[in-house]
Amino acid sequence: MSDVPTKWLGLPPARFMKYKNWINKERPGICGTYCASVLVHDAIYQRTKHSLPKKVLLNGMRVVVDDVMPYRGTFYWDLAHGMRRMLSHSKIWRVKTGILTERIVPEILSGENPRPIIVGTTRYLNSKYKNHWLVVYGYGYNEAGKLFYRGYDNHGRYKAIIPASQTMCCVWLEDRI
Repeated sequence: MSDVPTKWLGLPPARFMKYKNWINKERPGICGTYCASVLVHDAIYQRTKHSLPKKVLLNGMRVVVDDVMPYRGTFYWDLAHGMRRMLSHSKIWRVKTGILTERIVPEILSGENPRPIIVGTTRYLNSKYKNHWLVVYGYGYNEAGKLFYRGYDNHGRYKAIIPASQTMCCVWLEDRI
């Protein structure tokens, strides 16, 4: 029996290969900023084929995601608030949030217009990442029926695999139209 899925549903990994060099080297890390930046960059690139400058996007997103609150770390509401501020004039997207990733991720990635989704891991659910954010673009079930996600990890991997059971909370962009 395989621990990880052999078949993946969702978006192709090649679409996210360009982010493998978007590596978070900050201490403490700013994984929320990186994931929000990748999500916004991907959405704009998919719609316009224009690539935003990485440094400008990361610096702008950091101000509205990781540097707003006096506490360390990033919660899903920090991601949502920052992305809403960044996209406040957008008539194209709205920022959505959810708690139960195991229901939301497969629904979004298998829908008519699949899109990536930021998913949080947590140490309380025994994640090797501890508290961390990833941009998930694929999901699959192993032979035992356990759900896994595949996505961009800002530690330098664009095909990271994580058990869905170690995740909680998610943030994504939805078309307004």
